[in-house]
Amino acid sequence: MMTLKSIKQWTGAALALLIAAGASGASPSAVGLLAFEPIRLKEASGAKLERAILTYGDEVYEVRVNGLGIGGAAGVTVTVTGDVHGLTDLMDLEGIFVTALADPSETEVSTDDLWIESDRGVRIRLRTDHPDVAIAPGGDEVSLLFGWGQ
Repeated sequence: MMTLKSIKQWTGAALALLIAAGASGASPSAVGLLAFEPIRLKEASGAKLERAILTYGDEVYEVRVNGLGIGGAAGVTVTVTGDVHGLTDLMDLEGIFVTALADPSETEVSTDDLWIESDRGVRIRLRTDHPDVAIAPGGDEVSLLFGWGQ
């Protein structure tokens, strides 16, 4: 469970990332930001992406993610963020998303730039802040739910 202090820290970090994304020419249609806690890869085999903070409007929400992971060089610390597009009703974020590589090649199964999309028109562009760390779906579907559970 997050404390009020850590939620405020996450909110500040998420807002800073939104401002930085706007300044760097991010797509103007992004309406929210998913920010995962920085992960230190202990092994080259990777780690799961399970918990994120959604900044949407003036609010922050805890989001549980199932079906995504990252992998890369051991000892690297990486942050994953996602620009949220097409979200007009907050509840449209919950559900099943399908994955598509942003710049796929026939042999690529992961990338540092991954799109996921729901049948409700919500699209999320996920990126790592480290070029040697890739995001990989565990299958064809990724699920997002509000809250982190117990």
